[in-house]
This record gives sequence, C-alpha cells and structure tokens, in this order.
Amino acid sequence: MLEFNPRDIYWLEHRSFLEASGYRLRPKFNPEYILNPNPAARREDWATHTRHTIMDAHRISDGQPVMLKAVSTRIHPHEVEIARLFSSPPLSEDPKNHCIPIFDVLTDPDDTDKQIIVMPRLLRFDRPMFETVGEVVDCFRQIFEGIEFMHQNFVAHRDCWGPNLAQDPSLLFPDGFHPIYISQDPQNQHKARHISRTECWPRFFLLDFGLSRRYDPANGPPLERVIYGGDRSPPEQHKRPAICNPFPTDIYVLGNLLKNDFVYSRRLGKKSVILPSLRFLEPLVEAMTRPDPATRPTIGEVIDQLDVLCNDLSSWHLRRPGRKYAFNLRLFFQQIMRTLKRVPPLPQKASQGHRPALSESIRMFYTEMRLPMTTATIDDCELHEK
Repeated sequence: MLEFNPRDIYWLEHRSFLEASGYRLRPKFNPEYILNPNPAARREDWATHTRHTIMDAHRISDGQPVMLKAVSTRIHPHEVEIARLFSSPPLSEDPKNHCIPIFDVLTDPDDTDKQIIVMPRLLRFDRPMFETVGEVVDCFRQIFEGIEFMHQNFVAHRDCWGPNLAQDPSLLFPDGFHPIYISQDPQNQHKARHISRTECWPRFFLLDFGLSRRYDPANGPPLERVIYGGDRSPPEQHKRPAICNPFPTDIYVLGNLLKNDFVYSRRLGKKSVILPSLRFLEPLVEAMTRPDPATRPTIGEVIDQLDVLCNDLSSWHLRRPGRKYAFNLRLFFQQIMRTLKRVPPLPQKASQGHRPALSESIRMFYTEMRLPMTTATIDDCELHEK
C-alpha cells in the first residue's frame, strides 16, 4: 500500500469531490491504484509538491493540465476576490493583463473556509535558464506591464518576487513536462524536450494574490501595515512605525529580483559582480531599489526607462548571454545562425502610444507614505505587525 506524504492527504480526501467537479488527480490518488515495485515508478509515486495547498490535476473534459490551490478565506480574505477581478471582463480581455487566469473556483464541501482555485499549469518564470539578453528584456517588459496593469487598477501585488512569476510552457515544452520534476517528461521517464524562448516567446504571468490589496485613490496614498512577502529586504519594512505605501515596495521587489538574479548574477569567488551583457540595466535597478520609497520611479516610469536603455542596443548585444553564462560555445554558434537566418532577438512590440503623465495627486498615491495623524494609529499598526 502506498504511504502518502502528509502534504497529499488533503487532496486524497477530496479526490471524489474533485472528480465530480471535473478534475482528475494523478493515478496514485485512485483507491484502486496498485503500487509498482519498479524504482523509477516508485519515484513517481513519492512525487509531491513542496506546499500542501498546491496540487496538479487534469481537466476531465479536455485533458488540459491544471493546478489547484486551496485558499483559506480567513487567512487570505482578498485572494479569490482579486483573482476573479482580473479574470473577469473587461479586465481579462486587456492584453496588458498578465495576472494568471482563473478557470474555476470550488468551495470545499467539508470546510466552507476553504476555496479551491483552478488555474492553468504554468512554469516558474526562470526555468529553463535564459539564454540571451533579449529573452531577459522580453520577460521583464511583460512583468513590468503586468504590474503596471495591476497598479492602474489600484491593486498592489505585495509579493511579486521570483516564485510568484510564471510563464506559459505550452510552446516552450512542446511535449509537456512533469508537474513536479519539471526537467522530466510527463511520464517521468526521460528528459523533457524544450526549445528556447527566442523560438516561441512565451507569455509571462503574475501569481498568488494572497497579500494583494485594492485601494481607493480618493483616500490618498495608502497607509498599510507591513506584511512580509517572500522578499523581506525592502528598507521600509524594517522601520518604525511598521507601515508603508505598498506600491513602491512592489517596485523595490522587482528591482531587487532583476539586480540579484540577473545583473549581479555572476560570481567572482564569494562576491557577486555585474554581468557585462546586462550592465546597461544598472541605472534601472539602482533607481528601483532606492532606500527612500518616495524617490523610486512608478512602474510606468520603470517601463519608460527600460525602453530608453534598450533602444540603443544592437541585435548582437541582444543575442549575448542573458544570465550566468560567461561564454558558451554552443550559444555563440547558435546566435550566429540566428543572425544569418534573421531570427529577431526580441519579439515585435506593439506600439504603446504616448504614456500620459500622472497627475500630482495620482503620482503621490503611488509613491508617498501618508503619515498617521495620531499615536494611536501607529500603535494599532505595530500591534498587528507580523
């Protein structure tokens, strides 16, 4: 008999409900499943997600791979609401919307506090490794565009670090991949075949709205108590009072990701040094990670600055190594062939038109911290700090 990992128990108990709702779990969850003594098959039986709230499945009607996420409405009361907001017309129809689409929301029949979100099965944004500068630029153009769309609708993400950024793998992995061992094929028997991003230009998405909040600009710049996300380095989260405007924090977290995982991803001994091919992004990451939140650019200004920095880059520069490669002979010859075949180093970008300047009040909404008026307000914020 298969012994289940504790992280799988919730999903095992809800297998029948999920099947009745149109979603089938992996074969090992079926009570009639026979344990295979083959070592390779047993590795598949033991495969489990690192978070007990996440599970992979297939939609029974068409076999599409999906991901399931169990959400506690008591702990994260806004997650489903915000996910539905961006998955519903007219926002869902806007091409600038990079929030993960929601296929379905199920209510746990045994616990009304829990809702199960059904989403497409995506892949973490940085796997496989970026090959070229152009691939990095396209990725962050899309991510910045997605955060701008959220901010324009007055929603701060508040946890937009690496694990909450994803890409559509349907073109990148033409034959699919294993939901847990992503370097393996869906059957976990062979290495998964993938092509480069330059050959398919995947779409990138923003995930996990558990800490996200929507604000009313009529109330002025939001005054929000600090809730720590995955990146706990923003300076404003370590000051007293423990309150901040979450919009500049989104800018910092994205800038810190671009800085540490890309621009300074090359190492010399124990020291991180700048990757020469991404040196042109240094002014942008410095602006996005300024210690004073009020001096950071808005996300629209980030996009404008990125465009300016990229405008003078040659096609050959855009084909240079995009992450940790110092020099890679295979990549070098591959880029020569792409140059000869005139494969573009960046996808054609739709014209964004002129981005209107923000009014003074709206810019303050995105950048300033409205100071509390009373000591009681400060004490209340600090009382609820995590």
